[in-house]
Amino acid sequence: MPKTPPADIQNTAREDDWAVRCEGVGKRFKLYDNPWHRIAEWSAFNRLKLHRDFWAVRGVTFGLRKGECLGVVGRNGSGKSTLLKMVTGVSIPTEGSASLSGRVLSLIELGAGLNRDLTGRQNVHNMARLLNFPPDFAKSKMAEIESFADVGAFFDRPVRSYSSGMTVRVTFSIFAAFEPEVLIVDEALSVGDIFFVQKCTRRIRELLDNGTTLLLASHDAAITNLCDRAILLEQGEVAFQGEPVDTIARYHASLRQGGAKTTPDKWERTEETPEHAQQVATQRGARLAQRVIEADTIGESEHHERRHGEGGLRILACQICDDQERRATVLGIGQTLHVRVLVEAAQPVERPRVGLRLIDRFGTQVFGQGTLQQQTEMPSLVPGDRVVVSFNLELQLKPGEYTLGLSASEPDATGDPNGALFHDHINGLGPIRVNHPAHEPLPFFGTARLPMSVTCEPAGRESPTRLEASP
Repeated sequence: MPKTPPADIQNTAREDDWAVRCEGVGKRFKLYDNPWHRIAEWSAFNRLKLHRDFWAVRGVTFGLRKGECLGVVGRNGSGKSTLLKMVTGVSIPTEGSASLSGRVLSLIELGAGLNRDLTGRQNVHNMARLLNFPPDFAKSKMAEIESFADVGAFFDRPVRSYSSGMTVRVTFSIFAAFEPEVLIVDEALSVGDIFFVQKCTRRIRELLDNGTTLLLASHDAAITNLCDRAILLEQGEVAFQGEPVDTIARYHASLRQGGAKTTPDKWERTEETPEHAQQVATQRGARLAQRVIEADTIGESEHHERRHGEGGLRILACQICDDQERRATVLGIGQTLHVRVLVEAAQPVERPRVGLRLIDRFGTQVFGQGTLQQQTEMPSLVPGDRVVVSFNLELQLKPGEYTLGLSASEPDATGDPNGALFHDHINGLGPIRVNHPAHEPLPFFGTARLPMSVTCEPAGRESPTRLEASP
């Protein structure tokens, strides 16, 4: 029997923390030397055994928390696809159990989920209906899906006329636009040109940043670039579970050794240690930093003459976006503006701070706050360290245009709690326009909305009292 991990591995998180759980999952197939032997077994009501058991997967146990990305690595025939099919329910495990939590979309086989007799556009409507989305949901996502797939006129032709690359393009575009809570991908992205794969990778990073759970089977750099953890399958069993870099290294070592099985003496449990938690956080931060660099707005702004500071901290990039990760230029009153700032240390800074300012068209600072006021403690930095600071600002402001200012600083030597030594100071990012429908009443008057509550209580009736004139 294959080794089973200790029971406490399965009990280290609350039940509602898990997006995917597999416990001792195995899949057995019956192999017959002669097709008539299958009929003979059936005729004998299984009292006669004429087959050989083949376990494609055996004794696989792992848990995937919500928002994590787990990679599955292995040679062809190691059981990766079979495992993913059991996780998604396409195949029923012979032993063990697999469970999922949340809205799940799986891209396991080429064209999975597509009706080959329908066009790409019709498939969007069909899939939205099958997933029980509102009637107008597909229409609202159509332009995004068509643009991402980029198959031209083929989008309105039957899927059966697509090449393999077009099929993957349309399928992935639909799945990504539908924003699943759990996404399962089985090497489907290996089909297609490099530009589309790069675009898919960026989209996957966006989904991960927004909390999507990803289970990815592959054997390339996608594992180390996207995943928090990875498992190595050999002959259907888990040979290693740990950091993606270590898993890929063992995978390549097994290729050089001809695929010899290297079952570990104990299960890797690095995901449960504080060190692993820090590594996972660092990997997520690196992904987020890449997103900020790709969507940077600093290079587009005329800020160079306004930039100043001591240079011990440097603001490398800034992403300004809305809730859907789109570049934010126009938002409504009350909507949330997301500002992500990538900062790098050029010298040791023990107590770094990052701040944000909102400035109106007349140059008046209408709001300013940062990690100090939010009581968000930043780690001490040494040269080369990077950190991403995310501000989520609800725009309770009167309609108009505003620009953003950013600063990276540390406390000065005066002892003043509001004093700061500025290392980098930027103005003029944006602009951001705050709009409000002209036919709707304003939610407040003035520059900004302050916290306020109003109550109204009935007080009965009383006869009016006549006021007597003074003598």
